[in-house]
Amino acid sequence: MKVVLALAAGYMIGARTGSEHFDDILRSLRAVRDSEEFQELIVNIRSHAGSTLRELAALVEHPSDAAGGDATISGDLVARVRDLAGLR
Repeated sequence: MKVVLALAAGYMIGARTGSEHFDDILRSLRAVRDSEEFQELIVNIRSHAGSTLRELAALVEHPSDAAGGDATISGDLVARVRDLAGLR
């Protein structure tokens, strides 16, 4: 699905700008991608995602610690996630 969207976006940009401006757009995108600010954004996103995944893993591994001592959470992973999300 992402590939189709990327192809459609590329076609739309190319059709609107013409081939002479397409190289300018690519240079601009590369400049953004290579900028220090963008690299810092990527590092921060990865850090946040890693932290979130570690917290989620801790919740799944030790649900009684996160649920205020509720030791009734047991069984499979789906049941644990439902309990943590309050879907039961």
